[in-house]
Order: sequence, then C-alpha cells, then structure tokens
Amino acid sequence: MVDYFPSSHKIRVVQEIKRWSKEVVERPSEFFNGLAPCPYAKAAWVNNRVKVDFGDSDRVVWHTQNWDSNTDLVIVVVESGWDFDKIEPWCERQNKLLADHDFTLMPFVPGTGIGTGQPDDEACDWEPLIEEDYAMVFVQRLSEVNDASESLERSGYYKNCTAEFLEYVNTRRERFTNAWSQQEEGNDEEEGSQEGQQEDAARNACRDEEEGQEEGQA
Repeated sequence: MVDYFPSSHKIRVVQEIKRWSKEVVERPSEFFNGLAPCPYAKAAWVNNRVKVDFGDSDRVVWHTQNWDSNTDLVIVVVESGWDFDKIEPWCERQNKLLADHDFTLMPFVPGTGIGTGQPDDEACDWEPLIEEDYAMVFVQRLSEVNDASESLERSGYYKNCTAEFLEYVNTRRERFTNAWSQQEEGNDEEEGSQEGQQEDAARNACRDEEEGQEEGQA
C-alpha cells in the first residue's frame, strides 16, 4: 500500500507496466493454446488506446463517468492509502452496479486474485523495475470484454484454465447478459409507452374531429 507516488516514480511505474505487458501479457503461451495471456494488449498499446492513471476508488469511478471512447483500457494504479484488502471486495460490489452502464473492473492486487493456472515460470519470467508492490484496477467496457472472451473461447484459450477462473469468466458473462436483457426490457416498455401515447393522441384527434362535425351540423 502506498500514499502518493512522486512524478518520477509514476514514470517508472508506467514503464514497468509496459514492460510487464510486453514480456508477459503479450507473449504467446502453450497454456493458452498458443495465444498470449492477453492477445489484444499489444495492439491496444501500439494504437495508444491504453491510459494509465493514479488514484483511489474515486478515480476509478471518475473514469466510468467520463469514459474516453478512444480508449480500450484504463489502468488505475492504486495510491492514496487505499487498503489492498478492500480493493477486490469493492470492485466486486461495483461490478454488479456498473454492468448496467457497460463497465467492468478487474483488480490486480499483489498476493491475491483468481489465477488462470498459467505456470509461474511464464507469469514471473520478467524483470521488474520497482521493488515496492502496488495494486491496479483495470477499467473496461463490459460488452467489449465479453465479445473478446467469447472469441478466445472459440480459439481454445480457456482449455487449461482453472475451474475457479472459468467460474469468474462465466459470472462476468452473466452480468453482461442480465444487463443486456434488462436494457432490452426497458426499451420495449418505452416503445410500448410511446405507442400507447400515439394511440391516445390519435383517438383524441378523432374525437375532436367528430365533436367538431357535430357542432357544425348543429
């Protein structure tokens, strides 16, 4: 846990995250059926669609409320004294709320988390730049993560993953499906309401016309 990183340290944190991505996350692995742990990471960095920010839970929420459509991923590096043991429960609670707004949070807290089962000699085969541990929260669009996950499943990406990790993936998909279903129901109700209003307006217009004709005859 840290309070606030000085600017020079933040630069090294960003450099380390990029190194971790290049040497671990973007490296193909037989464990993932020949794919990288995150097959989309390299293109996201190259196309400048990854942002690294620093802060606490308020900063995470800020990004969900001020999302840049040109961004695929926001990494919030935890600072300001946010206790590590509180990050994952908070993200879990927020994910239930954020699904309706098409967002999902993925916490990375040292020494915790649901592992894929990838061998340690692959996940740890890189040289960090910083000795001090820090946590991160990844902010992404839930629909985009779900689409990518389904594509990876068809490629055999998950065949060696742990049951615990597969349960985590399925739970995320269920959140997306439930949010999408509720949105569709809301759209149907709104359309029904609009149609009802149009029908009422049409009936009122006909009634007014009939009354006008009766007055003219009188």
